[in-house]
Amino acid sequence: MFSYREKTHPVFVTNEEAGQYGLVHNSFTVDEQGQHVIIYHARTYTEIEGDPLYDPNRHTRTQVFTWSIDKQPYFDKPI
Repeated sequence: MFSYREKTHPVFVTNEEAGQYGLVHNSFTVDEQGQHVIIYHARTYTEIEGDPLYDPNRHTRTQVFTWSIDKQPYFDKPI
């Protein structure tokens, strides 16, 4: 089991090149191969009408992540 210190800045953020915007509400798990996975919501566009928390177009995504030598999660860019 790993533990880490919470950062004062976002560590997994919008990736315009991949069209991943508004990343929020994440969780973590381990897949069948033992890889660590982040599960999060994101959308594929930048402009939002109304309250972003009620945007029905944010969809669940998953991405494998690794751990740094100092036992901090390394998420890379959202794909």
